[in-house]
Parts: sequence; C-alpha cells; structure tokens
Amino acid sequence: MGSNRRFNVIECVEYNVDDNNAANISKYFENACEFIDAAREKGGKTIIFCAAGISRSATLAIMYLVIKRGMSLRDAYYHVNQTRPIISPNIGFWRQMIEFEKHMFGKTTVSLITRRFGRPFPDVYLH
Repeated sequence: MGSNRRFNVIECVEYNVDDNNAANISKYFENACEFIDAAREKGGKTIIFCAAGISRSATLAIMYLVIKRGMSLRDAYYHVNQTRPIISPNIGFWRQMIEFEKHMFGKTTVSLITRRFGRPFPDVYLH
C-alpha cells in the first residue's frame, strides 16, 4: 500500500528547446547542472523530463554526469542508457555534447560515424 507524501516545495526550471538538429541545448548545460546540484544539496530529488524522454532530457542527464561527475561522454551515455535504454539524443545535441567534452577535457570519447549515403550517428550506438 502506498503512502501519500506532502511536499512543501516543488521547484521547477523549464528550458524551451526544440528537439531538432539546429537547436542550441548546450547553453543550458551548466545551468541545469547547478539546478540539479542545488536540489541535491537540500536533500531533494530531481526529475529531468521532456516530451518523449528520449533526446532533450537524456542530453541534460548525460551532461550532468560529464560536468559534475567528471565522467567521459561515452561512459555517461552508457550509464544513462542502462537506466533508460530508449534514449537517443538527436545528432545536433550529440555534436554539442562532443564539442563540450572536447572543451572540458581536451579530447573526445565519442565520434560521429557516417556510413555510405547515410546520416551521421555516434559510435556508441554500435555497442
């Protein structure tokens, strides 16, 4: 049997980002991380969600692990993917995550691959 809980405060932050290859989600990476950390410091929980839970929310969850936990982009992707196997950030978001990782660590752990006549995709999808 479940129990009802009363919450005194629910804090929300909303980022209006379209889920397309041209949308700039990287401008929210650090702010989202700070918001998550602030909630954790107060003993709170965080839910990161978007319309389908596949691209935008996955991107922010992955980047939290990269920025705040110092994980490689590859390891952060695998970690989030273990919890939610249907994640699939769009290619524009992948480009931004790869660039951020390169800026932060001086190297990248994920590469984009283009097969003959195909669209690019991250090499983490091969494993």
